[in-house]
Amino acid sequence: MYNPTESEKSSCICIVKEKLKIDNDFECEKYVNEIFSVAYSIGGDYGETTLRAIAETLLN
Repeated sequence: MYNPTESEKSSCICIVKEKLKIDNDFECEKYVNEIFSVAYSIGGDYGETTLRAIAETLLN
C-alpha cells in the first residue's frame, strides 16, 4: 500500500477533524487510515477532493 506524504496525511486529519468535530490526532488516525485504505483500494488519488469524498461517505 502507498504511504501517504505528511502533507496528504495532514490534509486528511483536517478533513476528519472538521467532519467529526474532534481535536484529537490519535483518535483521527483510525479514520485517516481507513480513508487512505479505501482510496488505495479504488485506485484513487490522495488529493483533497478524493479524500473529502471518501470521508463524506465513511463518516456520515
